[in-house]
Amino acid sequence: MSAGRPLLLLFLAALLACAVIPSAGCRSAEQAPGPVVMDDAQHEAWEIALVEMRIDKNEEFRKPDASPLPAGAIATFEGLNYYFPKPDLRFRTKLVAEAKPDTVTLVKRKGNEVKYVRKGTVAFTYGGQAHRLGVFGMVGSEHPDYLWLPFYDATTGKDTYGGGRYLDLKLDSEGLVEVDFNYAYNPLCDYNPDAFNCTLPPRSNTLPFAVEAGEKLFGGGH
Repeated sequence: MSAGRPLLLLFLAALLACAVIPSAGCRSAEQAPGPVVMDDAQHEAWEIALVEMRIDKNEEFRKPDASPLPAGAIATFEGLNYYFPKPDLRFRTKLVAEAKPDTVTLVKRKGNEVKYVRKGTVAFTYGGQAHRLGVFGMVGSEHPDYLWLPFYDATTGKDTYGGGRYLDLKLDSEGLVEVDFNYAYNPLCDYNPDAFNCTLPPRSNTLPFAVEAGEKLFGGGH
């Protein structure tokens, strides 16, 4: 028997075991996929959409009737601060829904509490490690499809807002969501802490690495 044959047999046995008794290890790649793979055309379209979103948001911030900025800061507003686009922080992954969604209590920046519904979790692989984050929704039926992912990471309180950042998710027909950290945005408290009292992410939604994508710190407050 050749030296490579035992390894081949072991590989085939592992595939068979996964098919018959799907273990967590067998399903890890499916449950926690890596970054979205894009060809040149897809990458260009993705980056154009991202830049257009940033331009549109800056325009909204310049409108007195729509801007979250203090009235006196609108005239001198030059734009929000962003990281350069980072395609390896874009993921498309399954939303693993809670069998029985629980109501959870989250804390606001000024100490108040607010109720959310824990909708489920998302997982992705980055830096060779699988990471899982909780996804939340509004209490009540007014916005039943709203999916909200608040998080901390290693940039929090340094290059990004000390109260964490947010992502809005949308469930597609396949039960998947796009978790693109390039769209991570700041709570309104960063722009106008006197006017807003924002919800803080739960500590369980802390990523151990630096998410150097999306919006950077604007107001300087932690």
